Amino acid sequence: MVPTPTQADTSRKWPPAEGEIITFNSASGLSTGVVKEVRWGLVWQDFILEDGRVIPEHKILDHPEPPVWRNVGEVTQEERETWENRLVSMAEAGLDPRDQEQSFWAELNQYLAFTYLRFKQAGHQPPNPE
Repeated sequence: MVPTPTQADTSRKWPPAEGEIITFNSASGLSTGVVKEVRWGLVWQDFILEDGRVIPEHKILDHPEPPVWRNVGEVTQEERETWENRLVSMAEAGLDPRDQEQSFWAELNQYLAFTYLRFKQAGHQPPNPE
């Protein structure tokens, strides 16, 4: 017997559990989906839905404010390299990085945010556009 999805009650606990229905902002407005898995990325949590869409925590209605992000110093070299290898594999497979609710977009955005935060933490300043 398959359990019936229930609406996530974000006022009590976070993150929503497997099988709960979440509401999130998408390109077409508000959408819903059933949580299959919650996983930490390089920076934030991603919610993998039963239909394969990947939704970042900050797009989910009633997410914690401010959203919880990992400290970039917690990400190991091995984890970063694994992430890079997955991105290369996805690119070589011809996946479209513009599909904003699929894993390639999600992984690429996590990697870009991680890289930005890593350089910001190291004290690099952008060039002065004089």
